Amino acid sequence: MRRPQPWETPLTFEKVLITGGAGRLGTHVVDRIAGKCDLTVLDVKPLEGPHAGGTRQINASITDYAAMRAAFSGQEAVIHLAAIPNPRTAPADVTFNTNVQGAWAVLQAAEDAGVKRVVVASSDSVFGLSYNPPDWPPRYLPVDEEHPVRPTEFYSLSKQVTETISQSYAHRRKLEVQVIRPVHIVFPPEYPELEARGSDVQNYHFWTYVSPQDVAQGFDLALGSAYRGYELFVISAADGLNPRPTLQMAKERWGTLPEIRRPEVFSRNPYASVIDITKARDRLGYEPTSNWREMAATLRGA
Repeated sequence: MRRPQPWETPLTFEKVLITGGAGRLGTHVVDRIAGKCDLTVLDVKPLEGPHAGGTRQINASITDYAAMRAAFSGQEAVIHLAAIPNPRTAPADVTFNTNVQGAWAVLQAAEDAGVKRVVVASSDSVFGLSYNPPDWPPRYLPVDEEHPVRPTEFYSLSKQVTETISQSYAHRRKLEVQVIRPVHIVFPPEYPELEARGSDVQNYHFWTYVSPQDVAQGFDLALGSAYRGYELFVISAADGLNPRPTLQMAKERWGTLPEIRRPEVFSRNPYASVIDITKARDRLGYEPTSNWREMAATLRGA
């Protein structure tokens, strides 16, 4: 008889807290897991929407260890989303302190409170591709979890440090830590820009995108996966925004192609994302539903 793989036996947590659950991504994660567990949202602003009335809410900053320790008492799992989400939202010192001190406070408080699992939000910016010097193409395509990380600005660096903190706490063997590293998350206000972004050979997101619903799917699946210790998953749409084949645009951008380690990805889908989601598909059961053409079509009433 075949022995089940670790990810084939999902876990169930009855009491779950989401930091940043009232944010743009957080509300989608709340929508995804509300009703599956006894849910608490921790944020510096109130949760709005259909789940606001029936969801326990805590107003606190993730940089406040004592507040985190009190909030996590009795929780079995934590989804850690709260952070400054990009390098344009806040000054460098605020971003770095919030993201790094916040990650430490959340994980230390979770360990001290006896939480079993934390699922942490990172970013594909840690690859050093989104804000990279122009002569730093990917080392190979498609880019997967094993690709070198080399952030060059404060936001990406804060996310790399967040991943290092997460891995350190997992190594202590008191917490299980899963990290989700999504590509650029597209929200409705950005729909009018999608076609232009995809046509731009120099697009700094490398034509990658993902819907918040698919990122929420990734967090939900990681929360219940049977992995122990530390695991990292990149989350993306299956395709890119590019209207021409991915490798054609990549060669036009860099003059030459990086090593193509999995040519079958682009043989199956010439418009495939430069980000490889094979691990999330195979080990979490992740299956993207993002479709940028449908997103853009909503603007035309199609």
